Amino acid sequence: MSAAALACPVCRAGYRGSATCSRCRADLTWPMALAHAAWRLRSQGWAALLRGDSLTATALAAAAQQLQDTPSSRRLVWLARLAGPRG
Repeated sequence: MSAAALACPVCRAGYRGSATCSRCRADLTWPMALAHAAWRLRSQGWAALLRGDSLTATALAAAAQQLQDTPSSRRLVWLARLAGPRG
């Protein structure tokens, strides 16, 4: 999970490795959990794509993108759809 992808939802300060914002002291536990879940889904999506399972990769990538829109999740969605069945 990229620290650059996380920012405090209250004051937008950059993530500094703590569960509390260093600027405004907001609790970052929930945003960190969402970012971690999105990272886990992206990892599973990349693994599915490498196995040749583009349908699963697409579903996992879309779920990850719903949680946290990142360049990596957009790239995974695009590649999984590109590798998917034509119809």
